[in-house]
Amino acid sequence: MPPNPLSARRTQEPDPTAPDSACAAYGPAALTAPCGLLRLDAAGRIESANATLCDWIGRPAAEVIGRLDLAGLLSPAGRLFWTTHLVPQLRLNGRLDEVSLSLPDREGGLRRCLVSARQTEAGGSALALFEAERRHVFEEDQAREVALAQTRAHWLAQIERMAEVGAWSWDPAQDRLQGSDRMFDILGLRPGPADGLDTLLDRLISEPLRGQLRTCLATPETLRQPLDLEAGIRTPDGALRQIRLFCEPLWARGRVERVQGVVCDITRAQEDRQRLWRMAHLDDLTGLANRHYFRSHLRAACAGAEPLALVLIDIEDFGAVNHRFGADRADAMLQEIGGRLAGLLPEGGFAARLVGDEFALLLPATDPDAAARGLGAAVAAALDVPLAVSGGAVRLRAAMGLAAFPEDGRAPEALFARAKEALSEVKRAGGGVDFLRGAMLARVGARRRAIACVRDAVQEDRIRVWYQPKLRLADGAPDGHEALVRIFDRAGQVSGPADWAEALEDPECATLLDAAVLRRVLADLRRPGSGCGAGPGQGQGPGLGSGHGLGRVAVNVSEHSLRRVDFAAYLLRALARAGVSPAQIELEIVETVLVDQRTPELVAGFARLRAAGVRIMLDDFGTGFASLSHLRDLPIDGLKIEKSFVLGLQADPRNAPILRAIVMLAQALGLRTVAEGVESAEVADLLRGLGFETAQGYHFGRPQPLREPLPDPVAEGGAAPLRQGVSD
Repeated sequence: MPPNPLSARRTQEPDPTAPDSACAAYGPAALTAPCGLLRLDAAGRIESANATLCDWIGRPAAEVIGRLDLAGLLSPAGRLFWTTHLVPQLRLNGRLDEVSLSLPDREGGLRRCLVSARQTEAGGSALALFEAERRHVFEEDQAREVALAQTRAHWLAQIERMAEVGAWSWDPAQDRLQGSDRMFDILGLRPGPADGLDTLLDRLISEPLRGQLRTCLATPETLRQPLDLEAGIRTPDGALRQIRLFCEPLWARGRVERVQGVVCDITRAQEDRQRLWRMAHLDDLTGLANRHYFRSHLRAACAGAEPLALVLIDIEDFGAVNHRFGADRADAMLQEIGGRLAGLLPEGGFAARLVGDEFALLLPATDPDAAARGLGAAVAAALDVPLAVSGGAVRLRAAMGLAAFPEDGRAPEALFARAKEALSEVKRAGGGVDFLRGAMLARVGARRRAIACVRDAVQEDRIRVWYQPKLRLADGAPDGHEALVRIFDRAGQVSGPADWAEALEDPECATLLDAAVLRRVLADLRRPGSGCGAGPGQGQGPGLGSGHGLGRVAVNVSEHSLRRVDFAAYLLRALARAGVSPAQIELEIVETVLVDQRTPELVAGFARLRAAGVRIMLDDFGTGFASLSHLRDLPIDGLKIEKSFVLGLQADPRNAPILRAIVMLAQALGLRTVAEGVESAEVADLLRGLGFETAQGYHFGRPQPLREPLPDPVAEGGAAPLRQGVSD
């Protein structure tokens, strides 16, 4: 390494070529100056250089002074820049001021310098080079900070656009409003400085809110808490928007210097909320309230304690309309119906589509009874007008259940249930409009008690079966028995179907009872013994013998059980588990099951049962819906004639020709005939003469229980006494 020029100055004699001598023109301070100093002659050669410059370039003064020109110290790019640009500029202007130039340093890198130069009187030049690395780093850092700030500003603008939010600031002293571009865009204004707060407030639609905000911001010191509110605005082009405005005061030196905040465009969010609300509360087909919203509104209305009229509406036979016109036109009809119903309500009324073709109307009224009946009449009249969508081809009828608050129920659930029950009763009665009161309410109460009676009896195993014998009219021989259900109450009294017949209208109750009766019959058929049935005049004994003496047992099955898809399989499984032959069972079915959309499935089930040996009889023939095609096509074995024809055989001479025609028809079709309700020998003789094969009735024997065992408390004393009114 060459010796340090500075240390050489202190230990050696002055050398004409040493830096300190070479820089005498600069004065003594040149040696310690933090900058590089150069003098060039007119040809551009270096005349002198201070120690700082020599240290920068890593060369001794002897290699530089008088031997190199400045271009020889520079990099190729620096040399080109010096000779083609800086030298001409120096000659032209006589000076250079802080021109950037890079020198190769002792480490093999580049040292960035700022060069200032002056021409000398001898035609040369004097140069001062200041190290610019720190400044360059500072400038780069500053450039990076500027770029980062620009990037952040760009990010913020993107966030504002995505979040639909803009920032704003207001100077109360100068009434100067500033805001981001997005803030002005939300207000529908061109970005830039604004005159004052009115630029923002004038956009608000609500005049009271505008005045409230102006008053509040005029005294910003009162804003102890941030202000957060929603408002509607109108942009200069007339567009309506919903915004959320937030602001808070910025305090300094005990006063509010600025009020700053954000404004958010919540138009889309508001629309989304409204859309979600509609989805949750409105029926998407008719636009009326849905079931959920109706229940909520009913609760709120009842909480208000004002009288209300409630009307539940069920469109009759709308399924047939759907089938005839198709789902799309049926939906259009429901829309028209919904519009008509909503149009019947005065201000304050509420209309809803609950489900399918069931609607509800709710109306506050001082006289809710009169209002409900008036609405019912108006609904009937509105539906009687042909629907436009149907091309005038469809007029509708409706069943309506009415209820009034508070008379029919103070709780919303109770009020709705009362109207629902009224609707069910009206539909059961064939249509119309009514309250659940008086005789109708008594019928509902009786039905409830009947259903409870049957359910409790099934649950507590108080279902029993009594048997009435059937005899062949030709020779008086036994022809099996009919199973007749009885219920023993907890006091040991017995009742028959006449006491709880309404319970059989309930599908679940009827199927429970059918299952309980079948279990009893199968258990009785499994009992050992060979007792025989009663003969004519012998039906008053204490009880029948048990077991197989029952012969073939006829069991009545409700249409609710028969409509089960798996009824045939269920019955055959039950027979197999009990070990009872299918030939010992005869099913008596009512004619109403034949008028059903599932008739093909029923026919298939009956055919399967008959193939297994079960006999199928059509019960109460003559008063139902069976047609000749049913007699021809259904897999049945016989007809059981409705007993009103038999009971009136002697009193009305027109019954005999009817019965004779039925017998002839049955014989022609290969069907058996059974007459029930035979109470005298004379009637039995008449039936025999008409050609009937089998008969049953009090003349041959009353229904009796099996003698043993009877596992209820009354069994020890023989047959339980009949309650008056027990009848089959």
